[in-house]
Amino acid sequence: MKSFLILLVISVLFSCGSQAGYVLKGEFKGAGNGRAVLLMSSEGQRVISDTVEMKGGKFVFEGEVPDAGWATVVVEPEGKEGVRMMLALENSRIEMRGDWNNLGMDENEELAVLGMQIIGSKNQDVYEQVEGQYKAVKELPEFTKFAEILEKVLETPEILEDTTFYWEYKKGYDVWIARVKKEQLKIMAANPSVEMVAYELGYMKDNMTLEQLEQVFGQFDVKVQQSKWGKAIRESIELRQRIEPGRLAPEFTLARRDSSLVSLADYRGKVVVLDFWASWCRPCRASFPWVREFYEEYREKGVEIIGVSIDENKASWEKALDEERLPWPQVIDEIEKGRSRVGGLYHVLAVPMFVVVDKEGKIVVRAHMEKKELSAVVEKVLGK
Repeated sequence: MKSFLILLVISVLFSCGSQAGYVLKGEFKGAGNGRAVLLMSSEGQRVISDTVEMKGGKFVFEGEVPDAGWATVVVEPEGKEGVRMMLALENSRIEMRGDWNNLGMDENEELAVLGMQIIGSKNQDVYEQVEGQYKAVKELPEFTKFAEILEKVLETPEILEDTTFYWEYKKGYDVWIARVKKEQLKIMAANPSVEMVAYELGYMKDNMTLEQLEQVFGQFDVKVQQSKWGKAIRESIELRQRIEPGRLAPEFTLARRDSSLVSLADYRGKVVVLDFWASWCRPCRASFPWVREFYEEYREKGVEIIGVSIDENKASWEKALDEERLPWPQVIDEIEKGRSRVGGLYHVLAVPMFVVVDKEGKIVVRAHMEKKELSAVVEKVLGK
């Protein structure tokens, strides 16, 4: 009997020590009575997950989430203006503390409880550490001069129109942001079991090489890699792996202006340059004179260009075609859920973007290039 009681006590202590779900407590001095509403993301939209009564500025939400994620708590005191607050919600005991007498506009010009604390969410802690590096690095002694320049830019953005000033700013910015990313990656490496590291990597991945991205993602725990944020990173890695040099270029068929169809497969046996552009892209249209020269020089050597516009507005694309009168085939991409379908297949994040495909249909290079660089790539392919 004594042994049974000991086991029972241990069992109770163990169950109390584990956290199957979340307990989110709010305590806001001076908020009085009212209600609090918990919003969570569902299929890209914020939906009400729970509504509870608030008494004396205190309220409690309880539940469980499959993964850590962003949630919004709307606190609505009786007779007072309500405030929306975001936090990283996870299955743990979390407290939100603040003073309703300390309402004010935050850095995003939104009403907030200034000085509010969120305690108990490891994901929130990591998020604040990672995001805090922008300010922390700027305050280092070696960035004093850049901080002064940045302040000028924030106060008067038009100052960047001064070419000399712009390049001074750009040089300092590149050094600063590289240091910020370095410090952020250190924090992420030290917290491989916190889902937030995958969320933060999602914003960094497009400025990383595939090798760097794979290395950083590989440091994360399996739980993080399989989280909703981790799955998005994995999909990005798999996409980029499919379009590495030497891989077969993704096939596509798109329509010309007259509705006739153009397929990449139609040009097998030729070297093909895919030119992703848009009517609103000034650098794209500024490149057309030299691309025209390139086309005249190489089309008789078995090289073809296919212009792929990522314009969402077909009329704007057609107007640009009338103005530019480009001699190589032109097609317009299909927009799916606000994104370019073929541009997505080729991981086009910015235009202009050139993709060179060899005679066997394999990707040679994907890059932003000038005439000299593009010519060198094509010469090498033709010389094989």
